[in-house]
Amino acid sequence: MARLRVLLGIALGLGCAPLAARDAPPPIPAADPVTLDPTVPPALVQAGPSLDQRVTIPIHIDGKGPWNFIIDTGSQRTVIARDLAERLALPTRSTVTIISMTGRSQATTVAVPRLGFGDDMLDDIEAPVLEGDDLGAPGLLGLDSLHAKRVLLNFRTGRMEISDSSTRHPVAVDPDTIVVQARRRRGQLILLDSEVNGMRVAIILDTGTNFSVGNLALRDRLIAKKRAPAMIEASLISVTGGQLTGQVGRIKSVRMGRVNMIDVPVLFADASPFVELGMQDKPALLLGISALRIFDRVAIDFGRGKVDFLLSDTGALDRTRFAAKDNPRG
Repeated sequence: MARLRVLLGIALGLGCAPLAARDAPPPIPAADPVTLDPTVPPALVQAGPSLDQRVTIPIHIDGKGPWNFIIDTGSQRTVIARDLAERLALPTRSTVTIISMTGRSQATTVAVPRLGFGDDMLDDIEAPVLEGDDLGAPGLLGLDSLHAKRVLLNFRTGRMEISDSSTRHPVAVDPDTIVVQARRRRGQLILLDSEVNGMRVAIILDTGTNFSVGNLALRDRLIAKKRAPAMIEASLISVTGGQLTGQVGRIKSVRMGRVNMIDVPVLFADASPFVELGMQDKPALLLGISALRIFDRVAIDFGRGKVDFLLSDTGALDRTRFAAKDNPRG
């Protein structure tokens, strides 16, 4: 049984922490089959930037750069690596509480005078500082920089674009695109009409984490309904040094509107972000970037509160391995 590589992130107030199993093989794509053996001992995972598959964008700070920051739609704050903050001599501001997968901790912040990406420029960002080796990048671009933006992840071309929300600048929509509506909660977009193995669930797209994370309420509901997958344990160490133990299994079906994804790896754990979002008692899922890569494009429109999914050319895909259009439900 190959040991799993797990990349998880800080989903609220901080950003993403890359976590990976030591000496592990590459991450298992959502479409690849796998057998999970409950007899395999827990896999110890630790910080490691070399295993990162998240999406980045060139960032300029006060006219200098660029540096490739990770786009993290699961983080409420933009974060900067300590070595970069020191290199730029950014002034210290204050101490703040950050929320990682394993709980609360303290971090200092620095004043970022001007942060630029694409044609956009943001002034006076107060960014928490973390170790660059733990982040796996010079920084994270969080929701404080994206709240009125449309983030387009083009997995076919490997390009990522950020533009103003289409409330002000309408964009052409491919006729094969499936649109899923969402509601806001603390800056996050929670997808409506979503299910896991036929059960209602709140889904948040988290581009700052490679692996998908489900809460214990989701795991327990799946077990009660006899719809739970086989699972093995995995111990995780977050960017703040805390350890979290959870169970990894493959979800047979994750449906968002008329999009259905199959065989999605999920870590079930008592992760702190669910508590901070008030979602610990109802089934919830943070859907990571590895699951989204089976699409050609994903556009997250924070201004309009919707997500556009463009499916790959189904003619080139094995029917057992793709995200399919479901028939609309009455």
